[in-house]
Amino acid sequence: MAQDIFLPNLLYFAIFLIPIFYIMNYLEINMISNVIKSILRMFIQLMLVGVYLHYILTLNNSWINLAYLTLMTFACTFTIVRDVKIRDSKFYIIVAVSTIIPLILNMFIFSELLLHLKDPLDALYLIPISGMILGNTLNGMIVTINDFLNNLKLNEESYLLSLSFGATKFEALKPFIANAITLAFKPSVATMANVGLVSLPGMMTGQILGGSLPIVAIKYQIAIMIALFVCRFLSSFILLYFCSLYFFNKYSIFTLKIKE
Repeated sequence: MAQDIFLPNLLYFAIFLIPIFYIMNYLEINMISNVIKSILRMFIQLMLVGVYLHYILTLNNSWINLAYLTLMTFACTFTIVRDVKIRDSKFYIIVAVSTIIPLILNMFIFSELLLHLKDPLDALYLIPISGMILGNTLNGMIVTINDFLNNLKLNEESYLLSLSFGATKFEALKPFIANAITLAFKPSVATMANVGLVSLPGMMTGQILGGSLPIVAIKYQIAIMIALFVCRFLSSFILLYFCSLYFFNKYSIFTLKIKE
């Protein structure tokens, strides 16, 4: 069991932010208010999460766990749509499907093939692992769709030229899809290559602090790193596949409206 952190000590720790704000002000980086708001939101949200997760883990009711997972998935979907700024109701469905499919696949592998859990909806495993997967999926999908849209806008002539030479829509979009997915999963590849040498990941560190043997924590970390990579790749691919399927007209012209 990890040693508790007293709340006053946690607030004292925030004093280290003061020199950062001073340097930001000196460099005229106009983000101090945004940083403060983000830190306050993080503090409030995590403290609330700590309270209700305590009850969720204590009750460990499958229906409550499933409801909370659904809420997490919807929050992930709306965050992606909000950040991408796309005006189309179908995009919500596409993002949700792209999020849910890799999540279900990975949770099935964890609960059935790796851990052989009696209850696949056990809160102790379902909530933390799903949270890591959804957070990773969120970041990957935002990077993927933004790069895809920006690249397509900047290189529209190249795309149309490929079509004029007889390429199908998917053939013409192939380099844009490949570039966007590559950009999305590069951080995962870099993290896997340097894990243990440059950094000790959060899941492994948390388990060691919680009293698990290092070798057990390492096995979990290897599993979650593979799961995060698979999720990041699959969610990005599914997202772009459905976008290329539904947001081009019969002449293969992109029709999706994006907020400026």
